[in-house]
Amino acid sequence: MRRLFTRGGPSARRRNTDLAPRYLPIAWKIVAVIAGLTLSGIGVLAWVILSQVSTVLDNQIQAQAELTVAPVARTSGELILAEDHLTLETLLNSLVEDGRVEYIAAYAIDRGRVAVAGSIPGDNGADSVWPLSAGSEPYRREVRFQDVQVGYIEAHIDATPMQELIRNTVNAGIITATVVFLLSLVLAIDISRRLVRPLEHLAQTMRERLPPPPEDHDDPRVVVRRDEISQLTDAFNTMAQDLLRKDQVEAALRRYVSTGVAEDILENLDRVELGGRAVEGSVLFADITGYTALSQQCTPEELGSMLNEFFGPMAECIAAHGGTVDKYMGDCTMAVFGAARPDPDHRISALCTGLALLDTVARINADRAARGERRVEFRVGLYAGEMLAGNMGARDRMQFTVVGETVNLAARLVTVAPPGGLVTTRDFMEHPQMVGHKTGRFVEEDFGQHRLHGLRDPVDVVRVSPSQAVS
Repeated sequence: MRRLFTRGGPSARRRNTDLAPRYLPIAWKIVAVIAGLTLSGIGVLAWVILSQVSTVLDNQIQAQAELTVAPVARTSGELILAEDHLTLETLLNSLVEDGRVEYIAAYAIDRGRVAVAGSIPGDNGADSVWPLSAGSEPYRREVRFQDVQVGYIEAHIDATPMQELIRNTVNAGIITATVVFLLSLVLAIDISRRLVRPLEHLAQTMRERLPPPPEDHDDPRVVVRRDEISQLTDAFNTMAQDLLRKDQVEAALRRYVSTGVAEDILENLDRVELGGRAVEGSVLFADITGYTALSQQCTPEELGSMLNEFFGPMAECIAAHGGTVDKYMGDCTMAVFGAARPDPDHRISALCTGLALLDTVARINADRAARGERRVEFRVGLYAGEMLAGNMGARDRMQFTVVGETVNLAARLVTVAPPGGLVTTRDFMEHPQMVGHKTGRFVEEDFGQHRLHGLRDPVDVVRVSPSQAVS
């Protein structure tokens, strides 16, 4: 949606007034439509009523003319044949003087007009009212003598009373139509405002909440030219696109971090900040034995394909046991248990995951051997204890991870593990959490004391493998 934006100083503070939409509000469009429909309805109704009134009055005039002229036509036959024009004119003048007709004339078939009285309406400048115009067709009646037409009578009936009636009808109709139109206009304005007010509020809120353009925006004057419906349509389209983008971002986020971490971030977006909390959990490291030599024997594409072949099934295995992949560091996979979500059995979960990872690697190597490809051996080291879990890094670039002595010790243990083996410490296996679970499930083998880099005292290392009964 296009808008007017200004940057800096007083212009920025006047943004809301500068954003006044340049369009005809939809409320006035509704008023115009209702007013047009009302006028059209009034016009059609007036035309129908006046047409009916005109028809009725025309019929009355015809009836009055029939009653007035018919007796004259019956008595005029002998006068026309006898050419007694004086008597005929006297008869016609009596009708005009009575006010029943305005103009009347007698015509003979062979001689034309033989007598006339009064004047044709319109010749005297009299006013007339539509639809009874002064120049309308006269009433005619044949004059017969012994069933033979000898002439005809032509008459214009006095329509003044009819015209006055129509004038009053037209005036009353105009007044009524005006009142009805004004009332409908007032109601239309009120109704349109009530209907459109929520749309205006939504459009105004949308205008105020749209983010300003970037500071390097080259076009500082962008004008709104569409009504509220168009603005709301754009807003809903934008909302739909944002929802789709949100789903895509969530799906992409779950590929970069674990499901638990992704859900925690999405549910607490207002609390995404640096820092963490002390938790107790287990950390597992699994890396490739002889990775440096192996990488020298492969092209970068072959090395990447090989790593993905192992990391995919290994990540599924870690997730299946309740762990989260913290990060990939070259050839090494770091998994955490009990950090993102509390897990009272994180030690047994981490140990079972490590052994399951070795089984997964063995199956992949069997498939690689069947294809004639080289085997890749992994080794696993794990440890448990207190650690700091949270967002580490910079404010504009952070990562959810765990740090602490527990993590460092697990990272050092993996360096002394044999290919295809899993090692941990003696105190890890003797922890009360493990005592009730390890009986009959694991085989412990003393792997000696090792001085690990960065640690002052030697560490009693234990190699763990599944018991034959379990395997």
